[in-house]
Amino acid sequence: MNTNNNIEVSRETIVLLGKEFEFASGVRATVASKLMQESAFEDSCALFEYVEEAIGSAYLFESYDDPLNTRGGELVLGQGCPFPSLDAYIALEQHYGDQWLALALADYAAHHGSLSLRSDPQGSAEALIERAKGRTAEARLSWLGNELGKVTQRLVGLSGQIHEARVA
Repeated sequence: MNTNNNIEVSRETIVLLGKEFEFASGVRATVASKLMQESAFEDSCALFEYVEEAIGSAYLFESYDDPLNTRGGELVLGQGCPFPSLDAYIALEQHYGDQWLALALADYAAHHGSLSLRSDPQGSAEALIERAKGRTAEARLSWLGNELGKVTQRLVGLSGQIHEARVA
């Protein structure tokens, strides 16, 4: 573990992150990690906004029991907004440093993950991150497609209004 800072992270924080990757997509954490490398985040509210802007609500709320979680699934990490996960990312980054995602996932794989992950913690962490990166690309395309659909609907509506105004 990198102990650049004397910030203690709990077992629950590492397990929360690990479950996101082992049993869900890991998209939220992957995007958060990239954003955190570009800018410093000290509170989860700002990180929430940036992650939502990058991937939309469906993946932001993944694994949380909230109507905005349209991805379903059985893994529930909490009720409502995903602030426990976002807070965990910030704590893990403060504890492990810039490589928090890989280091925390390796710790999860070694000590808390399934037996298949424990056999090669470092390799398992790398595989989980690579899988999440692929899903992140899919999430961004899906979100952009949804946004494009909304814009198209607005344009069709405006076109109809313009046509009606010309006829009248």
